[in-house]
Amino acid sequence: MFPHLPKVTDSELLASAAAAAKRLRPAPGEFTILTALQFQLYRELHAASGSAVRPGARATAFAWLSRAIQDVLDHSEELSVLCQAYAHLANAALEDPRVADELLARSSVQHGPGSSFLKRLLRFAAADTLVGNVQNLVADFVDTADEETMRAVLTQVAGMEWALDPYDVHRITPVDATRVVDEPLDEAVRFRTLLNLDAEQGKPSGQCLTMTESTAWDTPDWSRIRSWRRRYVAAHRRSIDWAMTKASGYRKGREPLAPYRHPEGLEAGVVAQLRQEAERTESARLWQIHDSLAQMTLRRVQRRADRATTPFDPRHLPSARGMLFLDTPFLLPTGRRIVGYTWGPWTPGEEEGWMSRGADGELEPSEIPPDGTTWTWVTPLTCDQSLLSLPFSPYSTLLLRPGDVLEPETRLRDPENPDRYRSGSDRLGRHELMTRHVRSLWELLTQHERSSVRVLAMEVHEAKPREQRSDRRRGITDSGQVTNVWVDPDAGERHRAQRRNASASGHSWTVRTWRREHERDQCPNSHEHAAREATGGCPHYEITIPEHVMGPAGAPWSDRMLRGRSRGSGADERA
Repeated sequence: MFPHLPKVTDSELLASAAAAAKRLRPAPGEFTILTALQFQLYRELHAASGSAVRPGARATAFAWLSRAIQDVLDHSEELSVLCQAYAHLANAALEDPRVADELLARSSVQHGPGSSFLKRLLRFAAADTLVGNVQNLVADFVDTADEETMRAVLTQVAGMEWALDPYDVHRITPVDATRVVDEPLDEAVRFRTLLNLDAEQGKPSGQCLTMTESTAWDTPDWSRIRSWRRRYVAAHRRSIDWAMTKASGYRKGREPLAPYRHPEGLEAGVVAQLRQEAERTESARLWQIHDSLAQMTLRRVQRRADRATTPFDPRHLPSARGMLFLDTPFLLPTGRRIVGYTWGPWTPGEEEGWMSRGADGELEPSEIPPDGTTWTWVTPLTCDQSLLSLPFSPYSTLLLRPGDVLEPETRLRDPENPDRYRSGSDRLGRHELMTRHVRSLWELLTQHERSSVRVLAMEVHEAKPREQRSDRRRGITDSGQVTNVWVDPDAGERHRAQRRNASASGHSWTVRTWRREHERDQCPNSHEHAAREATGGCPHYEITIPEHVMGPAGAPWSDRMLRGRSRGSGADERA
């Protein structure tokens, strides 16, 4: 489990720990807490565990302990809290031999999640090993343990710490309160300088990401979408809380693509990424996707799941920069709900230090677009978290490049449960599904530019001149328009009329029947198809054909249709 540790017996381990304990060590009272936040989280966990360990503890005590552990996890301070708890145990073992014996006894009965780590931690504490010598062990465990294991270990360590020293006789505190560094405030000062904010705006007010209380997603209107865009741009340009949250994600390596190795440091890398997202959004064209179009997009994704996706073509983009919202959230197999996307060009420089997370989970230098090439950056938006005063927040990153082809999506499905992905392909499957979804949306929005088959209807709402001037003062540079798009209910009849006027196909219909919605492979260069295929391939478009009636207007319905209706399935088949 810990490959960096030598394979030694327990007796050899205790002998080496005892030898290390003979080195010069600071007095127990001179242990310095690095930040005020770390000390606060540690003391809160210690107090909550004491309340839960006492005989006759109530449910409120266990709820308090659960909240204290969650605060530690939210602030990513597991390492500092475990090191402080270990220092308390080691100090108690040094001053009271009975505590050392109790630690050795407890180390031999550890079972369950994290038991191997707890055994070593307790034996190190009994031997009074320096905190610095144990820190690598703790850091490796924090990096490799999942959340449930971390919760179990924090609960056990805090409970044993209170049980062995219930009156805090051996408590370790900072020597001088003035030596406690307020790290979040110091980081806020650096972000304030990079974001060009004044002193009043440089004080963080707390967490900017919150879980939404309701599972409902209100249908947006065009004025609300414009307001959301203004707040989204402001959050990425002037919010210290959002910048500090992104910095925390950098430290954990949660960002799949980010300038981790920015030459000017972590804060500069965060600000560079936030500014790029703000630039993409402030000039984005706004779209509202009606539920009818969202359902057509899902049907298109499902029909294409068993074959490779059409290569991404920048000409399919409805605009170079855009921001769209769905009336109905798009539900991923993981339960996450996507309510929109923002996109724009991405052409960073190699000097910005961009890194991406590979298939093995390790960070590696990111591929940079070659000279003269522009890729498309896509940011999905989820309504499962709220960003500041917004009912949604950014969720992960998609990077689309011309020529990319996605293999059949069904290869990621579990054969025994098609609604779930195979073990280990969760992130890959989630990203591929969102990529397929946003590609299908773009292709439907621009289908009228490549084919005479029109399936959508649009309505453009334009802001008043004074509202556009107000947006200009906030840095918004778009046209002030919001395009509402839905499936035209007359699309099928219009397509049927076009087919009636077209040349005869050689087949005469004597009955009427419904033709389901489907895709048609269309060649844009039919007169040069053979030559293009011989020289490297002819690019084809997949055009969505709406549901329509086939056959003469006065002809009777086919027997198959009548039998289906008599069984009560005709309406379902048509839907």
